[in-house]
Amino acid sequence: MERKSGAGSRRLVLAAVVVVIAIAAVIGVLILSPGLVTPPAQQQERLLRVSFANVPYMDPAVGSDEASSVYFLNVYDTLVYPNKDGTVRPHVAEKWDVSGDGTVWTFTLRKGVKFHSGRELKAEDVVFSLRRVIAIGEGYGYLFKPYIDLDKTRALDDYTVQIVLKKPFGPFLITLVRLYIVDSTLVKQHIGEGPYGDMGDYGKNWLMAGEADAGSGPYRLLEHKRGESVTLVKFDGYWGESAKNSPTKVIMYGFTEPTTIRTMIEKRQLEVTDQWQPLENYEAMDKIEGVEIAKVPSAMIFYIMLHTQKPPTDDIHVRRAIALAFDYETAIKDIMPFEKQPSGPVPGMIPGADPKLKPLERNVEAAREELMKSKYYGRLDQYPIEFWWIAEVPWEERVALLFKLNMEEIGLKVNVVKVPWLSVVEGMTRKETTPNAVSIFVIAHYAEAGSILMSRYHSESTGTWEQGEWLMNPEIDRMIEDALTTVDFNQRMQKYYQIQAKLAELTPSLYVYEHVVLRAYQASYVDYPAARGEIMPIAEYELDFRWFEVFPERIPK
Repeated sequence: MERKSGAGSRRLVLAAVVVVIAIAAVIGVLILSPGLVTPPAQQQERLLRVSFANVPYMDPAVGSDEASSVYFLNVYDTLVYPNKDGTVRPHVAEKWDVSGDGTVWTFTLRKGVKFHSGRELKAEDVVFSLRRVIAIGEGYGYLFKPYIDLDKTRALDDYTVQIVLKKPFGPFLITLVRLYIVDSTLVKQHIGEGPYGDMGDYGKNWLMAGEADAGSGPYRLLEHKRGESVTLVKFDGYWGESAKNSPTKVIMYGFTEPTTIRTMIEKRQLEVTDQWQPLENYEAMDKIEGVEIAKVPSAMIFYIMLHTQKPPTDDIHVRRAIALAFDYETAIKDIMPFEKQPSGPVPGMIPGADPKLKPLERNVEAAREELMKSKYYGRLDQYPIEFWWIAEVPWEERVALLFKLNMEEIGLKVNVVKVPWLSVVEGMTRKETTPNAVSIFVIAHYAEAGSILMSRYHSESTGTWEQGEWLMNPEIDRMIEDALTTVDFNQRMQKYYQIQAKLAELTPSLYVYEHVVLRAYQASYVDYPAARGEIMPIAEYELDFRWFEVFPERIPK
């Protein structure tokens, strides 16, 4: 259960970053205060300013939320880089080989990759980074801990790394886009007291302070204003490619307050907004000269999770009735018109989503027939359904009230409760305190169905905010584990399809929205690749700043 605690509490912000909007209001106002406003972009500088729900965690072994992940992929390198189809291509690793049983991976590193310190990246840095992220156990460490055999993983020479797995892990290559390589020599120079034996705190306190970075990526850290912003500048010694007019400086702001965001967009003090603005703010910003709204598909689904071990949602017929009674069309048309309805539990843009699944349609008559098969039929008034919505995301109340209206139409009583996010997280740690229904966004952590199936429906994820269903189904567990250990890609996909078919029978969740990210951006002078269809199946990679282009001379006067 160690993975459960790490993956749950330390990934808290990743899929649920939506809930921090209200917290940032005061910070947002402060940013507009005299002395804090960054001047408009000048001809000699290609400045890109982007808002996020929070300021990044500065240590790639700690953070995993959106802002942190964007910071990491711009400041640190990885062995491989994702393709648009969910596969990977060489990056710091020029090539690799794998043993027949899928457990021994040998990577040959590119020569001449320089850290921002000037030191060359070597195999020992990769091994150190892997040991470090697993030891700290936060951020993306959960992806590697169950599989990596650290006793056998080693640097064979300066440019060859051998990573040994305890058991086959089919999606292993794609998870390596989350292994951010740190300068081991630099980190060791800043080790403080801590719980990791000879490694002390593994340099965590130094990196988290944000005074410097330990990366080799296309951008390096220039300034960190705690709770306000992070400023990056282009690393002239970067080994890889960048767009011709990529930003020379990037400022990542940590606030989302709507009035602040709209004002900064109007004054050309912000190039790209966060994705959590209210619809009316997007509509207002869309009317500003030169500003457009990017609509970017994502690997994120908004679920209504149904507690499968609490009356009355422990009854499969009640769950099926709920799924059939909910008005998906109205949820999109009247509440979130830019979203689309998912076909199943896996986001459609990632490999392993079953193409045969179709979105569920509302059928009130069929819902009533299912309810009549329930063991609770005739006394449903004794078992009200408690529905939690996230207090920090006001529009979720409308979903909850629609749910209540739909369910009461078929004879189910619903109590709608507004609950702060941290209380939701705490409540979901125990079966007894998890509600019958709770609405939460969850994102795939790597570009394959196994990611979402594991975090959403495997028993190891019970007690985390990512699984309010408390499914605890041994057959589902075995199916997920079997799929993840299947090395052959096509066979693994077929096994994912079978899991999704089984979940359709069990009906542990409602699939309400497949999230479409909205961002207002300065289209008159910024080329935003994702806005023109350059979509990445892995969260945050749409904000790889080296592929943006900024044209200061085109800024409207």
